[in-house]
Amino acid sequence: MPPLNGDATAKAGIANARLDASDRMLFDGQSGGVNRVPDAILKGQPYALELGVGINANFSMVAPGAARWDDALQSLPYYVHIAPFMSEMALFADLVIPSTTFLEQWGYDHSSPGVGFAEARIKQPVVDSLTQGRSVGDAVFEVSQKLGGSVAGAFGGVGTDAESFARFRTENLMSWSDFMVRGVWVGPAYRYGKYDSIFRTPSQKFEFVSAPLKKAEEILSSVVQPGAPRYTAAAFIGGEKDYPFVLTTYQPLLTVENGSQNYPWAQEIYFVMHGVGWTSLVEMNEKDARTLGIGDAADVWVESPSGRLKAKARVTEWNRPGCVVMARGQGHYAPGEWQKGMGVNPNDIVGVAFDNLSGQSALYNTRVKVYRA
Repeated sequence: MPPLNGDATAKAGIANARLDASDRMLFDGQSGGVNRVPDAILKGQPYALELGVGINANFSMVAPGAARWDDALQSLPYYVHIAPFMSEMALFADLVIPSTTFLEQWGYDHSSPGVGFAEARIKQPVVDSLTQGRSVGDAVFEVSQKLGGSVAGAFGGVGTDAESFARFRTENLMSWSDFMVRGVWVGPAYRYGKYDSIFRTPSQKFEFVSAPLKKAEEILSSVVQPGAPRYTAAAFIGGEKDYPFVLTTYQPLLTVENGSQNYPWAQEIYFVMHGVGWTSLVEMNEKDARTLGIGDAADVWVESPSGRLKAKARVTEWNRPGCVVMARGQGHYAPGEWQKGMGVNPNDIVGVAFDNLSGQSALYNTRVKVYRA
């Protein structure tokens, strides 16, 4: 990629503190904690926002303590949402801009370094769009060109739309005509003895003591051996006496990742392993259920310090005793004949906490209690 050709406004914006606080974390290498953003918006810190833009995101469903996102979006003076469908976040938008689905747009992708081989792929439209929606890439290029000046100049040399940008990013690997036919470029596998060109560690070797972590932790006098692996007990939300079960959430294969569950075929076989659809289940071990007097398919409440949800129990022997398991993906309240009012969203009762190394949301440290409805 060519160096960023940003104007004064862009440079001033990049210099601002990040809303996810990743630039103010202790440890190097953190990717930021997106779920810190609603608190920053509501508190107006490190600065007050005048405009927000969401692109194919639906944190009002997928983030722990999801209601915080609703409050934050409602407090924004102006919010723009870009997506191919109406999601929960779109309900709070002053302006909704329709975009295309992944089957209708150009793009490119590549393998991550850890898989052991190099691969690049282009994504071509397989169907024509039935609406006037544009891909996000096309919209960004079009807006930059209409604004002109330094904004248009910042995109100089990288393409004029999503297709030409994908071509720009991949043309050094294979001719565009070959890419159009093959779709995939496969490079050589990583070879033993080439670690010096692969590893980005200071020593260019496997490091079981993290050099960046060691450097950051050396400022903490309480750390005995900076950078070394060590066990830290999980900090749970909710006491074990009042909330005896650990809530674990997961994503079924039929959860539509794009943020909408408004597909009858997906709802019909949502819990394919249970042979059930159109609902949510509270999965728990048979021993725990027997102790509580709860039978399979009974209506139960699942309650955490953050609130409670009502759903049907699914009593099995394959869940770990002491754990309550609930699937994510249901509980939508955005319009949609096949999604609104179907099941519940366990993220509504998951507490807000953050992993102290990655900065990401801690998803499995909320305790709950279960009782008959």
